[in-house]
Amino acid sequence: MLYELPVFQHVDAKSVKEAVSCLHSNGEKAKVIAGGTDLLALMKDRVEGPRLKIPEVLVNIKAIPEISRVSYEPGAGLRVGPAVLLVQMETSEVVKKEFPILAQAAGQVGTTQLRNMGTIGGNICQRPRCMYFRHPHFPCYKKGGTQCFAAAGEHRHYHSILKDGRCVMACPSDMAPVLMALRAKAVICGHAGERVVSFPGLFQAAGPFTETALQADEFLTEIQVPDQRGSRQVFLKHRIRHSTDFALASAAVVARMAGDVCADIRIVLGGIAPFPYEAAKAEEVLKGKKLSEKLISQAAEASVEGARPLPMNGYKIDLTRALVRRALTSVS
Repeated sequence: MLYELPVFQHVDAKSVKEAVSCLHSNGEKAKVIAGGTDLLALMKDRVEGPRLKIPEVLVNIKAIPEISRVSYEPGAGLRVGPAVLLVQMETSEVVKKEFPILAQAAGQVGTTQLRNMGTIGGNICQRPRCMYFRHPHFPCYKKGGTQCFAAAGEHRHYHSILKDGRCVMACPSDMAPVLMALRAKAVICGHAGERVVSFPGLFQAAGPFTETALQADEFLTEIQVPDQRGSRQVFLKHRIRHSTDFALASAAVVARMAGDVCADIRIVLGGIAPFPYEAAKAEEVLKGKKLSEKLISQAAEASVEGARPLPMNGYKIDLTRALVRRALTSVS
């Protein structure tokens, strides 16, 4: 690895329009930067391939006022700019009170130093943790190559057990499963205009070389989270080293109870599929029913139904079941 940044042009965009214009005029040569904790590491390590070029232009969006704001209106919900720091989400009093699951997840991202630099938008859009993607000498599918080296190689930690395809990477984001569980929407701006997509749509409309639906001249401008008053929320994450690592598996649960009956629930899993995975079958087990230990166990089993682990990551099935069981017990 080289650990030295290549030469690039740095542009401080003062408005969304200016950022979009710069991205559009430079095409694949340009990337958005805010915290830069993932992007700069990829550039230092010269991670590139037939369909992945090292950017020559970095468009800094931190100077755009609305990109770094957090606002909350009772009844309307939370509005978060993508350049909001993870530490702000972790420590915000309104977030901790109204959306505690967001603060829980933000507080478990990386190290203290990373949370003071990294942004919520960057966490959502970060690239895979697969060692073959991260190494410059492996032209894998994600980089436009013709092979997934992880499928028959090292895949113990950051790879899928559900919904994998030619590439077996797992979504590394902690914030994305939580936002999906909260029914959040993403506002995206680009040369073609502004569009709003659900979080499932943001990920499941991804292309073969990307993890999100963002086009080359688009970037996140806002995250909209509907009000969650009265809901019970929890985020649990298991990792190798508690102080720094990405999730081996995680579970985000947002439930609305009517007495001891589960009126509505969202269960979204991280670290086990190429995108935040909504455990719809587990949700159906619980909706409209009184939560009991037996029912919770049934839902935990249903959460990993259809799992097809790779030879070395089958442990994630039991791990995910355990996380779902613990999360559901805590909201019951």
